[in-house]
Order: sequence, then C-alpha cells, then structure tokens
Amino acid sequence: MATDDEVREFYVDNYEILGQWMLRPGDRTELGDKTSRICRFCGETNPKVTFRKVAHAIPESLGNKGLTSYYECDACNELFGNGIENDLGNWSKPMRTMARIRGKSGVPTMKKGGDVPGWRIEFTNGGFEIKSYEDDPIFEMDELNNRVTFKLKRDPYTPVAVLKAFMKIGLTLMPGKEVENFSHLLAWIRDTDHSHLFADKCPVIYTFSPGPRPNDLIGAMILRRKPAAAKVPYAYLILMYGNEQFQVQLPSKEHDGANAQYSILPFPPPRSAYPQFDRPGRALLDLTGREVVRGEVVPIVMGYAIAEKRETPRGGPGDATGAPSD
Repeated sequence: MATDDEVREFYVDNYEILGQWMLRPGDRTELGDKTSRICRFCGETNPKVTFRKVAHAIPESLGNKGLTSYYECDACNELFGNGIENDLGNWSKPMRTMARIRGKSGVPTMKKGGDVPGWRIEFTNGGFEIKSYEDDPIFEMDELNNRVTFKLKRDPYTPVAVLKAFMKIGLTLMPGKEVENFSHLLAWIRDTDHSHLFADKCPVIYTFSPGPRPNDLIGAMILRRKPAAAKVPYAYLILMYGNEQFQVQLPSKEHDGANAQYSILPFPPPRSAYPQFDRPGRALLDLTGREVVRGEVVPIVMGYAIAEKRETPRGGPGDATGAPSD
C-alpha cells in the first residue's frame, strides 16, 4: 500500500487541477457566459432551445444549491433530470439519508412503498425517527457497542445510468477549452439507450471516510493528465459529500485510446478533524450494468448516542429515535 507521501507525489507528477470547488451553504457560483449561451450537451442555442431553467452543475439532490451553469439548455436539463440524474438519486438515496444530506426538499425520507404502511426512516428535530415492523425489520441493534446496522433497499436504478450521471457532472465542470476532447462521452451520456457500449472499463474509485463529517459541504475537482505523464487516464472527476468520495474517470477517446490499460492510486480524501477516524475504506464500484436493478439492499452501520425504543403490540411498528454520533 502506498504511503500518503507517495500518493501526493503521484498526483503532483501526473496531474494538474483544472478546477476546484468547495461549496458551502449560501455560496453562489455560475459557470459560463450568460450573454452567449450554447448548450454544451446538444450544441444548440437560441431560438432553437431555451435556457429558462436553473441548471445545477451538481444535482441538487446531492446537496448543491449554489453551483449552476449557463450552458445547459432546458431540453437537456429535463432529459438528464428525468433520466440519469434520477437513477443517481435512487442509487445514492440510502447513504444520503443516513448522512443527512439536504437535497431540494431536505434530508430524503426512506420508506417502504405500497398501500400498506411499513417501515420509515425520517430525519427530524435533529435526529432520526425510525419506524420498523417486527415482520419486516430494517435494522439490527448492537446495544453493547451503541451501533445499529440498517438494511435499506434502493429504489430501482440502472448502474450505467448512474455512471453517466457522475460523468455528466464532470463534463459540466470541465473548462470549455477542454470539452472538444470528450465528444464521444458527451454523445454517450445523452443517449437514452443504455445498451450502447462506451466507458465499459471505467470503475469508480469509492472512498468512505468514517466518523463525523460535515453534511452541508460539497467538494469537487477536475484533474487532467500532465503532458509529460504517461499510462494514467486523461481526466478525472473527484466528488465529495458527507462521508463519501467518488473518483470517476472521464474517458477521452481522443487521449485515452480504445483499449488502454492504466494503473492509478486512489485520490486522498480530506483529513478528519478526529484522528481516530482517519482510516478510510475503499472499493472499486462497477457501474457498467445495463439492466434495471430492483430491491438491492444496502447495509449501513452507524453509531448512536441515545436511542429510545417504544414497544407496540406484536406485529405492529416499533419506533426508535436517536441522534447519530458517527
């Protein structure tokens, strides 16, 4: 395993930062030129397309309120919002709920669908309110260690649509002079037929940093390979929110080639203010599946400070409330 110094040296030697953002509540930043608007994704301009809607550079569901762009037309905005960004929202929802990431309508509530009342997880009044049925449990308590393991189901999503949504964020943040290097990727993310192959060898490097982390900050970065570097991917998006960090390759057919094989070190996440939590976990996410995934269970382990359990008749819902501690 590479040391922290070796990782830093790797990125200094191989990459330069084309753009970097740390979004805080109340920040407002607009990308592009409001007076000369051409859609980056379809290439159209007025009067063929309109630009009346606010286009968020990072989906609002991930907590972004203030970073917007002037170069996404209303038609593409709707295409992405009803398509790949919806898949990203469904896929990321369990972790966003437990990390208390405030989207357009606040922290998302997790609940069982259908006509019959079922389990529910809602963040309210500074803590989680959890309703669970004995015949349909969604969590296991470890009272000795003050830990609870949730087993939450994702709403339906298509993995490759989630990958496209991440890459769309990267292309939105990409400086205009670089966009011509991603013509194939631009066309691919707009394609609603997810069976078409491209970027099928681009695993996402996932980093989870345990412990308390701000739930109202978003970090983003665009990295591009230095001219003298070799055998590393051309460009990356680094996206951070809550406890999660995603390192997403932005494949350039012009600069990466069709069948190139690369070696890469994971980009280091921000250090925690609590040294005992400075050992992040990492995984490679394969988001190239092209079939809809339904009923996928996501195990999430959390600590808590206080929990109150109210017993109800057998078969009925039991309520638990608690404030998360990590």
